[in-house]
Amino acid sequence: MNLPHWQLKNIYPSLDSKQLKDSILELGNIQDRLEQNLAKNPKPSPQEFENMLDLLSQMYTKSSDIRSFLTGFIAVDAFNEEAARLRSSLNKLNSQRSIISKRFTALVANLDLQEIYKHSKLAKTHSFYLEKYQKLSNHLLAPEAEEIVAHLAPSSADAFVKLQGDLISKTSLKIKIADSEQEYNIAQLKQLQSHASPQVREQAYKAELTLLEQNQYSYAAAMNSIKGYVGKLAKEKNWDSVLDQALFANNISQKSLTALQEAGIDSLASFRNYYRAKAKILGKNKLQWFDILAPISNKESKTFSWQEAQDFIIENFGKYSTELADYAKRAFDNNWLDVPSRKGKRNGAFCMGIPGAKESRIMLNFVGSLDDLFTLAHELGHGYHNEQKYKAGLTILQQDTPMTLAETASIFCETIVVNAMLENATDLERLAILEQDLLGSGQLVVDIYSRFIFEKTVFNKRQERELSVTEFKEIMLNAQEETYADAIATKHPFAWAQKGHYYSTNRSYYNFPYTFGYLFGLGLYNEYQNKPEGFQARYNKLLASTGLADAKTLAKDFGIDIEDKEFWKSSLRIAQARAQEYIKLVDKYYS
Repeated sequence: MNLPHWQLKNIYPSLDSKQLKDSILELGNIQDRLEQNLAKNPKPSPQEFENMLDLLSQMYTKSSDIRSFLTGFIAVDAFNEEAARLRSSLNKLNSQRSIISKRFTALVANLDLQEIYKHSKLAKTHSFYLEKYQKLSNHLLAPEAEEIVAHLAPSSADAFVKLQGDLISKTSLKIKIADSEQEYNIAQLKQLQSHASPQVREQAYKAELTLLEQNQYSYAAAMNSIKGYVGKLAKEKNWDSVLDQALFANNISQKSLTALQEAGIDSLASFRNYYRAKAKILGKNKLQWFDILAPISNKESKTFSWQEAQDFIIENFGKYSTELADYAKRAFDNNWLDVPSRKGKRNGAFCMGIPGAKESRIMLNFVGSLDDLFTLAHELGHGYHNEQKYKAGLTILQQDTPMTLAETASIFCETIVVNAMLENATDLERLAILEQDLLGSGQLVVDIYSRFIFEKTVFNKRQERELSVTEFKEIMLNAQEETYADAIATKHPFAWAQKGHYYSTNRSYYNFPYTFGYLFGLGLYNEYQNKPEGFQARYNKLLASTGLADAKTLAKDFGIDIEDKEFWKSSLRIAQARAQEYIKLVDKYYS
């Protein structure tokens, strides 16, 4: 069976279509009108303000659709020059949009929102968004300075963002691995580190280090530029730190993050014991870095054809909710997924929303493993989350969901599938399922915390001066030592170079939200199991509301206090129990 490529034609017919060209022109017209309105009406009437909100929503919807359409080509083919040219041609509009956003924030700062709410239902329904912008206004530069920053971004820090992405997706190394000599890029070498052969895994890991080392000075230059730029800008905008800015963007408090991370640190021993048990399965005293993703030697490990994966997802989503199952079937039937791995395609998986079409698109690199099944469920969860926001009839401004809450549905859906797999499994089947689940949770708790330590250290040191390649490597190794400790014999000195999450001017600390989302999703699933009656309706309402309130407020509706360490510990106990069962099974069959 051929694996499907996603269809994009109901967004725009093609890259050279009149519809896309007209849409880009329309976006420019919307932005011009909004810019003129902002300039003419520094203190707008409620009706004038409603018109601004409407234009703002149109602007973000149109720009999101265009960006998603182009991403639909570039993400699966880094060599698509036509799509790349089109994306580059939008830089001027992107800069203008950034300036408009800053001007709108400045305008909101001077408004009496409570008075406007009395005369504008539209404004009142956007109260969370508007009040957040009012707080954000305390962190703006002078208007002229904001415009200069926006105009310079594409050729300054953002250029380094693009550089890192291009180097990762486009550079390759010709090498012989497992009797096959060919060109391998980072994504392909990563996949080979899941190979059953330890020799292949080690060869792929060493080749990855070699490939990353070839461009190490470019990666360091990009990291120095981006972190220096972001750090300086945060200071000039009166943020206490870049982390403080990230917490604001993610709608959580420092107290919530501290509670989360302290609970995570307390659980590290359980994950280290899991890694030690896995080493025993592989016949080693300790895991090497290239063994972390290794499949365990177990004849009971399942693989899935694409059809089998679809059928399993639909059947088990249906046991929770027919609405969820129907969504998954519609995504499959309408070819909303791009599934096969190929040269030039981005590594990993993601889901992107297309608000104008009220649809989502999901990218995978599917080879039929258990991990692929879990990833499929995870990404469909993101799509279902988008679906709930679309069905609620919200504007794109009301849909604006922080990273912390963006993982809620994906983890929930993944947990449905994990539990379905465990339901009737034999001991050895359970071991294989638990392995795949713990592999993911280990990444989300252990590795994510190492990334947080790395990024925090880099930001602190970058305030003083640029860092060398050697320093970046040392900081990365120290962070991994603090989290993995001696459970992993070798670490990855270039993990900072290949991870795109570090290279963003808009999203710093692109790490802790994943741990938050994972444990918050587990906590909600636990709530579902304990109190299933009426849960689905409350849960769908939560998903539709993730842009309408902060995380603490939304969690309260489920009796959850995210500033209480005990909540995070209760979620982690689910993962720790799985680790304990895994260890017992290893002792039973591999001692």
